[in-house]
Amino acid sequence: MKSAYWKTDWFIGLTVTVFFLLISTTGPMRQLDWFAYDQAVRFSSTRPASQDIAVVTIDQKSLRELGAWPWPRDMLARVVGRISKAKPRVIGLAVPLDTRQSTRGLEYIRQLQEIFRQNWGATGDSIKRILKKARTGLDTDRVLAAALKKSGPVVLAMPYSDAAPVSEGDVTVLEPALARLMLRDVVRPESEPGWLDRLRGRVVPEARVLHPPLADFYRYARGVGHYPTRAGSDPNARIHSLVVRNGEHYIPSMALVLATVGQGLKLSDIHADAVSGALKIGDEALPVNGALQVLPHFYEGSDGGPAFRQYAISDVFKGNVPSRAFHKKIVLIGMTDSGTVLPLETPRGMRTPVMVTAHTVSSLLNGDLYRPPQNGGAFTFVALLVVALYLMFILPRFRIGTGLALSTLLLFALLNIHFISIISRSTWIPLALPMVVLVLGHLVVGFKHLLQARLGRVYSELSEANRMLGISFQGQGQLDMAFDKYRQCIVDDGLLDQLYNLGLDYERKRQFNKAEAVFKHILNHDTRFRDVQERLYRNKEISQSFALGTSSAGNGSSTLVLHTTGIQKPMLGRYQVEKELGRGAMGMVYLGQDPKIGRTVAIKTMSLAQEFEGEKLEEVRARFFREAETAGRLNHPNIVTIYDVGEDQELAYIAMDYLKGDSLLVHCKPDNLLSADAIFDIMIKVAEALDYAHEQNVVHRDIKPANIMYDKESGTVKITDFGVACLTDASKTKTGTILGSPSYMSPEQLAGKKVDGRSDLFALTITFYQLLTGELPFIGESLASLMYKIANEKHPDVRMFRPDLPSCVSKIINKGLHKDIERRFQSGQQLANSLMRCRERLE
Repeated sequence: MKSAYWKTDWFIGLTVTVFFLLISTTGPMRQLDWFAYDQAVRFSSTRPASQDIAVVTIDQKSLRELGAWPWPRDMLARVVGRISKAKPRVIGLAVPLDTRQSTRGLEYIRQLQEIFRQNWGATGDSIKRILKKARTGLDTDRVLAAALKKSGPVVLAMPYSDAAPVSEGDVTVLEPALARLMLRDVVRPESEPGWLDRLRGRVVPEARVLHPPLADFYRYARGVGHYPTRAGSDPNARIHSLVVRNGEHYIPSMALVLATVGQGLKLSDIHADAVSGALKIGDEALPVNGALQVLPHFYEGSDGGPAFRQYAISDVFKGNVPSRAFHKKIVLIGMTDSGTVLPLETPRGMRTPVMVTAHTVSSLLNGDLYRPPQNGGAFTFVALLVVALYLMFILPRFRIGTGLALSTLLLFALLNIHFISIISRSTWIPLALPMVVLVLGHLVVGFKHLLQARLGRVYSELSEANRMLGISFQGQGQLDMAFDKYRQCIVDDGLLDQLYNLGLDYERKRQFNKAEAVFKHILNHDTRFRDVQERLYRNKEISQSFALGTSSAGNGSSTLVLHTTGIQKPMLGRYQVEKELGRGAMGMVYLGQDPKIGRTVAIKTMSLAQEFEGEKLEEVRARFFREAETAGRLNHPNIVTIYDVGEDQELAYIAMDYLKGDSLLVHCKPDNLLSADAIFDIMIKVAEALDYAHEQNVVHRDIKPANIMYDKESGTVKITDFGVACLTDASKTKTGTILGSPSYMSPEQLAGKKVDGRSDLFALTITFYQLLTGELPFIGESLASLMYKIANEKHPDVRMFRPDLPSCVSKIINKGLHKDIERRFQSGQQLANSLMRCRERLE
């Protein structure tokens, strides 16, 4: 038998691959990729950082000595002035300069100056000079701007956020004067990037929220570059965007500008192609990806020291650092105190933004750059595809040991590609995803195979045991149990023979749908086995043509009678079934013949196995045969004669006298009521018959018009279904069907109490009421409502519907329907006597 597709090896391998492909862009998988990248970078050869870079740090020592941050900008001006005297190549000021410092005191000085000019004129020159000096000293932004003007090349930082702006008003629009410091030699795409460009990784990152320096500062700067910070949600600094986009402007990174100016070049020497993904500084092409990003190298210092020369800004401020320390250097000034600025993640651990910039500048100068994945990681996808195909089609072909060796070799190959590409080729190929898929996919497929191998031995032993049980059940005629056991066996030619014989047995039992199921089961394993296809077609045709439902003889709602040529009349016990007479809640009624004596009988069938199960089934079956046999001993002219009771083809049946006429149900309709005299005659006969049965300790339990046969021509009255109604004590079948007729049940019967003949008299009184009026005395919108009314509410007076009836009719019905069982008629004869007395008063 073929396994379900979701159990196959190819589906398991595909599922593992697709699952990890879907989560490949989530945080955990990205972290795994970067972890693998970090390990490869650490294994790469140790390279010294550029000695042309010096970092002036705003560290804890400087904060203790010069005060808490932020400082007045005249202090920065003093530091810039001292450094510029050393004639560095370029100064990178990596501190925020996007807001003005407080000018409240400066405003007061201006007001005092105006008062002196208007009132004293030329007098008070000394005071004017002091005020002018105070004004100059308090305007720290002006002091810093003057220092930048006098210094050599300066590059300013412009922090940005890659997060979406809260509103359109938060989107930064660059001023025209600042825009001149952006890249100009850029090949721009003709339209906005589409989903394919994003998939291929050819979209330059967008910076919509920028914090540019004030115009007083950037007018004296050689360049302004975007600066890495923790403003966004991603603290990763391993990959560096050399260019970001803001509207029509392409903004270089601070590191790119420093490296360019530090080599004596201009911004115009930077050539960017945002379409094909290329970037040059002069004639030197940089190994960028389609988004103009690079992977900088992060250096280690010798003997565990810093990679770059670092000087505390407090020492520079005090003049404790010699000028030659900055001569012809690229000098970066920035915060390194981790309590003031948030560090970023790098392959060498956490680094502050200014140190990340220093490492990036050094990588650009030394050419120590790693190439990021190209075309959205196409090689990664190819590797993932190879792993997926391996898991789906190659690994399942080998034993566990061989498969483990192959998977290890493939994992080793992926690791080598990953490390060698970085160490030797300076190219990063993210292979963490294929490696994770390989490892976990192998574990899942291997576990499945191991489990199958161990279970296979168990299944083989169980299969033989089930086969023997199936043969035993089939020999006992328990075909369903046999089929159930056969289906649990491993299929071979011997089992197919047993199944074929089982299908023939079902055909003999008229259980065509089950025969069809057996033959279908055979065809699932061997489409050419004997004449199975022909037999399947024949059984299916019979089942469909005659609408047999499940086509089971044991199904109470299905008929045994077929009118197809070549199909023999079925047998129930010793009776030959001729035709169907009617249907009931639990079975069918057939006209039958006893071939031995030629007697015509009515055969009522019930599928007990369908309606009950377990211990309840055995209890109901035993009660059914016991009470049916007891009812069969009843000998009364108004009780139908029972000839036989038995069980065949999973059907319990009762063979009884075949009666002419109809049930009283046809006379319960308002337009087809019997005369009052006829009704009294019927009720008297039924009450006397019930009195006789009750004396024999037989309770009917389901007296109703449908169970009383009446032949209008001869006046014959017969109570039917004695012995069948005993099943109403079971209350409900396993399908939830309530047995019996709730509208005719007494309060004690609805309550589940043990009933006696007085419950039959309660039901007979309801029948009497219905025959007289065409209405039931208790009617509810639901079963619960009906049960409540029977147990608690009084019925409507019968004379409301039939005012022509004498009052004694109301008295009889009131007594017969009393809620208290002790206040009802205590015997059938008592009820019959009351009916006879009342009949004399009929007009």
